[in-house]
Amino acid sequence: MYLQQDLIDKLDQIHITKRSNRVTIENPTKFPLIGSGAQGAVFRIDEQRCVKIYCANQSLVRELRALQLGEKIGICPKVFSWGENFIIMEYLSYPSLFEYLQTNELTKELTVKIIDVLESFEQVGFNRFDHSARHIYVVPNGKMKVIDLVHIIKPNPVLLAKKLISDMGVNKQKFVHFVQELSPKWYERWEKQPGFVALINEPNK
Repeated sequence: MYLQQDLIDKLDQIHITKRSNRVTIENPTKFPLIGSGAQGAVFRIDEQRCVKIYCANQSLVRELRALQLGEKIGICPKVFSWGENFIIMEYLSYPSLFEYLQTNELTKELTVKIIDVLESFEQVGFNRFDHSARHIYVVPNGKMKVIDLVHIIKPNPVLLAKKLISDMGVNKQKFVHFVQELSPKWYERWEKQPGFVALINEPNK
């Protein structure tokens, strides 16, 4: 996708640096900061687009590959364009799964959609199933979408969905019970992993 020169010029004004695991952001533009993390920072361009600017090109390459794989089956934001240190992608205005569960009930229907995310991960070759509910978005009448995918493909699979289960909070045991009923395959995978029993029995955060 062709980028207007004025947009490129504005992106060039944003500087992201990382020292001792601390990210420093210089943003003289009017693009609001949406969030930041170990790999960089995300800014909203307009109602349809946001841009993630990376500290390291290696992180960009990894995430771009993952986004393109996930986009093919509809579980990732659409990628519009990218450069040496940024990716412009679809802005997701939906609540994250973590936010959604603060005001909505965990149902079997919702659990089916979460299981579909895990199945989709497996389908495209993602093998880190420990994905946070804060990075899974609840799309009305459609597939959930996921972000923050730099480390979604690992040398060794991460089978126990520790972050996902933990993020369920008071719904944790209910969620695991639903998974056991609806998808024995995933429950049995989790059950075989060290730390599973302690995870579902630990106090809610």
